[in-house]
Amino acid sequence: MAEAKQEEKNRNIAHHIFSGSITMIGVCITIIALFRALKTSADTFADNVLGADTFIFILAALLSYSSLRKENNKRMERWADIVFFAGMLIMILVGILILYSTY
Repeated sequence: MAEAKQEEKNRNIAHHIFSGSITMIGVCITIIALFRALKTSADTFADNVLGADTFIFILAALLSYSSLRKENNKRMERWADIVFFAGMLIMILVGILILYSTY
């Protein structure tokens, strides 16, 4: 019984990672499009990092989706969680980079 409860909790985490990753892909692409529309030269490094971060979120989405499709795939869930967290850290760094590049 306890194992079934833990498996359901893990599936919930994988579901949140999947939907969060899809959302963050959209956020990254929107910010890159804004950089291109503004045509500012100072933000070229930030949009390159965001491009790589988009790939990281795509990887997290794929890992979480595959963990949802397979039963009892804890290794895939853990990797999805790690990759998603790394993507979020990179987003924080890009935010700081954008903040200080505007001054």
